Parts: sequence; C-alpha cells; structure tokens
Amino acid sequence: MKYFFLLSEKFYKFIEWEWNTLKNLRRTKRKNFFLRGSFALFSLLSILFVIFSPPFAFGLLFGEGLKFSTFFIWIWILNLKFF
Repeated sequence: MKYFFLLSEKFYKFIEWEWNTLKNLRRTKRKNFFLRGSFALFSLLSILFVIFSPPFAFGLLFGEGLKFSTFFIWIWILNLKFF
C-alpha cells in the first residue's frame, strides 16, 4: 500500500509539472498552436496512462482477479491525494 502512495505522489508532481508547462506555453508561444496542441494531447495521454496502467500491471503480475479490485483501490488512493 505504501508504494501506491509513493506512486500517487509522483503522479501528482507529474501533473503539476505538465500544468505549469502548458501555462508557460500559453503565455510565451501564443501563435504556435501545433506545439501547444501536441503538448496538451501528450499530457492527456500520459495522465490516462498513469491512471490505468498500475492496475493492469498488478493484474498481470498477481493474477487476473486482482486487476479489477486494484483499479478501484488505485482510484481511491488518487482521490485521497487530490481531493
């Protein structure tokens, strides 16, 4: 369980870095829509990957039945961190 909290802490810092970078791109590179759009798409895909990959990784390691329950535990831990 401790590793879930450490992983959620890194996840939070990663999202904060992406958000600050996107704000800086909006301020400095107003005309470069391709750069801003591609970074926003990368951010969305990376957030989705970080949310959905740990339950599937643990499910593959420990068995198929844990994949479903680990997903809800992971979402619960993320809710504790962000809200």
